[in-house]
Amino acid sequence: MHTRCQEPNYVEVVNQNLERLLVFETVFKKYVHTCKNIEKGNCYASESLDHLRLYFTKNVMKFCTFVDSVDAEAAPCNYAAFHKVLVNGLRGIRGGVLNMLQAIGTDKVDHDRFAAGLAEQQAARAEIDTAFSKILDPIF
Repeated sequence: MHTRCQEPNYVEVVNQNLERLLVFETVFKKYVHTCKNIEKGNCYASESLDHLRLYFTKNVMKFCTFVDSVDAEAAPCNYAAFHKVLVNGLRGIRGGVLNMLQAIGTDKVDHDRFAAGLAEQQAARAEIDTAFSKILDPIF
């Protein structure tokens, strides 16, 4: 993370990053739902855990690139602490989705690992939410 003492466009960049995060979260939630449906047999004939894993992998790779790009952004001095929490939270989400991905096999799901990854993702998101709730708190 780079820090500088100007804040032009940083809030706009954070808003754009939040929008992208929401899209990724929606996609990951769809994968959770699809995974459950595949296991129940409530799916299209073309849907399989193997195909789900392939598509999930592509989106996780894009998410990892997103996390790295947010980490590389320069944060103004008065947003440095917020930015650090944001990046740590994104890394936590990344760790969670990677665990979820690794839990999906070609013909079965490691439910314990999948649930742990989902919990890790949710805890990291709560950390990000807390950072956003305190973004306007004064810095002393």
